[in-house]
Amino acid sequence: MIPPECDEQTSSVAERRVFNLLKHDPGTQDWIVLHSLGLANTSSKPYGEVDFVVLAPKGAVVCLEVKGGRVTCEDGIWYTTDRLDKVATLKRSPFMQARDGMFALMNAVQQRFGKNHAASACLYGYAVIFSDVSTPPQTPEFEPWEAIGRDELRRPISQSVVRTIHRTGSRRALQLRGYVQALESSW
Repeated sequence: MIPPECDEQTSSVAERRVFNLLKHDPGTQDWIVLHSLGLANTSSKPYGEVDFVVLAPKGAVVCLEVKGGRVTCEDGIWYTTDRLDKVATLKRSPFMQARDGMFALMNAVQQRFGKNHAASACLYGYAVIFSDVSTPPQTPEFEPWEAIGRDELRRPISQSVVRTIHRTGSRRALQLRGYVQALESSW
């Protein structure tokens, strides 16, 4: 874990919980996990932050966004309700936030090391952790496997992250296969 301890002052209760789950899961002992990674030059604003970046063996990078409270989505607007029943409107979709963080990280790696570097060739994925709801509201902006709910957090968190890695890899393979087929048919 980098940093090795969670900052109690700036991290939410949900982030502290996920930090501890990642830190103490035996399945993550070979992983490097960055907490609260700041990123410059995101697509929608001059800076951003990824709650957790998981660097898993064999070249997988997963950006995790954590949302606590009772999260809902109505008419495309996301809300969270805290334990005191205070409702807050999220500035944007947690899935778009996680995706934008992933792309900002990919771009930063490519700019730093070049597009042909091994770090640029890693499999990049993302997921959103909903620490206080079993299942997030279903919207067309995400696949069910890109969400990790409260019930899944009762099992080792590494299982959910590995599922995200496998499903992201499968999606990328299908996209690449479709791209190759399109190229072949144009010849």
